[in-house]
Amino acid sequence: MGCPTPRIILEFWYPSDVELVGRLSSRGLVDAAFAQDLPFGTVNADSLVAALSVQSLGVTAIAAVPLGSRSSAASLSRIATAYVSGLGGVLIIAGDTRSCADSLDVLEALRFAASLPNVPEGIRVSIYFRPALRERECFLRAAAVDPGSERSVSFAPAKVEAGANLLMSQLMADPASAAGALERLEPLGVAVALGVPYAPTEGARARFESLFGARALEPREILRSLESVPRRLRRSLYVSPIGRSREGLEGFLESALSLVG
Repeated sequence: MGCPTPRIILEFWYPSDVELVGRLSSRGLVDAAFAQDLPFGTVNADSLVAALSVQSLGVTAIAAVPLGSRSSAASLSRIATAYVSGLGGVLIIAGDTRSCADSLDVLEALRFAASLPNVPEGIRVSIYFRPALRERECFLRAAAVDPGSERSVSFAPAKVEAGANLLMSQLMADPASAAGALERLEPLGVAVALGVPYAPTEGARARFESLFGARALEPREILRSLESVPRRLRRSLYVSPIGRSREGLEGFLESALSLVG
C-alpha cells in the first residue's frame, strides 16, 4: 500500500485547535494532523480520541502510540484501533520501559502495524478487532527519529526495514542543523517529516528552550533556516505550535508549504 507523503503535518493541542486544523486543511495548508498522547488536560490527553475528533472533519489524522508505559497487549490494541477506525496512521514512539516490564519493542510494533490487516501468528488481538480488519489503501506507520542523535539516526534503517513508511523528526530549534542527518536518511527511500517549532512569542520560545535545551528561532528565522536545507530533503514538515498563541500560523504555513518538495 502506497501512501502519499504529507507535505505539512500540524500538531494540535487544545480544543480550539480542532476547528483551526479543519479550516487550515480545507485551505490546503495542512495534509495531516498529529495528536500526542499526554497525561494532562489538553484536548489530546488520549491521542486516539483526539485524532478521531479531527478525522471526523475530513482531515487525515496521525495518533501517537508511546510504548513504554503500556503492556504489549495494550499497545497492539491501540495500533489495531487506529487501523480499524480509519485513522490516517500512527507514530510509534519507544518509551521508558522501566514503567512497564511487558512493554512492546518499537520494531515489533512497526512489524505488527505493517502486517495489518493480517495478524502475525502468536499475536493476541481482541476478537472484536478481527472482523473489522480489512485491507486499506493507505496507513501511515511513522517512526520517530532525532536528527541530533547519532544513535537515533543509525537506528532509523532498522525501523524502515520493520515497516515504517514515514519518519517524523524531533523538533529542531534550527532546522538547518538537521541537513546532515537528512542526507544520511535519504537513501532509505521514505520521507522524513522535519520537525519545526512554531514559537511566535518570547514565552513560547522560552518554553521550547526549557523542554529541548535550545532556544527556538522566531518563525521568520525558521523559514530562512529551512531555505538552507536542500529542497529534495524538504519533502515533508511536521509543525508543532508552542504555547497557546496561533497568531500568524496561517501565514507561516503558507510560506512553509512553498518550501516543501
